[in-house]
Amino acid sequence: MFVGRKKELKFLEDNFAREEDRLLVVYGHKGVGKSSLMFRFAQGKKLSYYAARPCSGKEQLFLWGQELGMEGADSFDAVFSRIAQERGEEKLLLVIDEFQYLIKYADDFMQALARFRSSLAGACMIVLLSSSTSFVETDFVPRIGQLALSIGSFYKLQELGFMDCVNYFRNYSTRQCMEVFSILGGIPAYWKAFDPSRSPKENIIAGILEKDAPLREEGERIVSAELRELNVYCTLLGGLASGRNKLNDLHLQTGYSRAKISVYLRNLMERELVEKVFSFDNASGINAKKGVYRVGLRYLEFYFRFLYGKQSALQSLPAGEFYERYVEPELPDFHQKHFYKVCAEYLEILNQNRMLPIRADKSGEWVGKNGSIDIVLQNEEGESILAFCEWGKEEIGMEELRHYLQTAREARLTPDHLYLFATGAFSEELKAYTEEHKNLRLIDIDTL
Repeated sequence: MFVGRKKELKFLEDNFAREEDRLLVVYGHKGVGKSSLMFRFAQGKKLSYYAARPCSGKEQLFLWGQELGMEGADSFDAVFSRIAQERGEEKLLLVIDEFQYLIKYADDFMQALARFRSSLAGACMIVLLSSSTSFVETDFVPRIGQLALSIGSFYKLQELGFMDCVNYFRNYSTRQCMEVFSILGGIPAYWKAFDPSRSPKENIIAGILEKDAPLREEGERIVSAELRELNVYCTLLGGLASGRNKLNDLHLQTGYSRAKISVYLRNLMERELVEKVFSFDNASGINAKKGVYRVGLRYLEFYFRFLYGKQSALQSLPAGEFYERYVEPELPDFHQKHFYKVCAEYLEILNQNRMLPIRADKSGEWVGKNGSIDIVLQNEEGESILAFCEWGKEEIGMEELRHYLQTAREARLTPDHLYLFATGAFSEELKAYTEEHKNLRLIDIDTL
């Protein structure tokens, strides 16, 4: 089922409607929905689609020519000539998936593509797709040199949002959608591994833990797709997923030098598999952690937290028993770590629609030694919204509020407005307090 992507479809339609020919690069993590987006966009258009493979330029020519019904393609010019012949009088949409394999292994591809564009003179739009974000952002332009000037736009396809997840799992409650979203993130290819007619628990067992489950090996595949030395990268990701999120923590766990760890973390960050988080820039640094590392993809974190270090048990135990013994007890803590992302999306939607008490233009979080502020929003005048998000507690009361306010004091941030998000209930005392303090808002799971 195709959900979301209205903004992306409009971007593509606007480019297709232009009179001059367009060359676009659309990229994002594997599974984020690039191909699905293209096929939806291509409906009603003359489409020529090719999925490149990791092979030599000669083999690429053979495979592409074979798909076009050619006896033998001896050049990319010949391939493009056949595509032009089959176009007819319609404007052509040419989509080349995983194009990095052509750039890496076929030196003459981009020159031939440039000649093809010139020959059609505005009668085509070319879209190059890639799942290699690091290649597009760091290697692509240096490889092709002056030909990069002909690229009309680079468009990075982001993960889908929580509301898209709600639309996809329509039979789920809001809480169940949150549980799925915290594990799978906004990668629609992962959503397809879960059956909306099953509970989240049943889907984790069938979609992740069973021996033939589609996502069981996905964590290692993500890492191995572009990186060598899996022993080092998996060691670091395992440490991060277990809560060792500072450089020194990883040094003590792994025995690797800090310099080596920094290099490998940088490689992971270039591929957006790891992120480094700093506290909000206007907040105090006195009681803040100086910068922490986190796994950047939610499913990758789930894999390294629950599956990677327990392979013996995963292989020997029935999937249901493994879930009950190793996954279920720690899931609330895992969901707590990711609950703030749903709350942040909610606040961003309100901010875009000017439904917050301030018009925020900066956002972030504050990671403290004794507590953290999940979301910080601030406008140009320095007015702030602070938000705290609680997943597992049955009831939030005045004791929690006092703790939140103490955390704000440690961060030296004045909460002009305070939002409390919770999956549990709010105490009657706290509700009464909000009647007198209008800058405090309580948001329950049903509101989200």
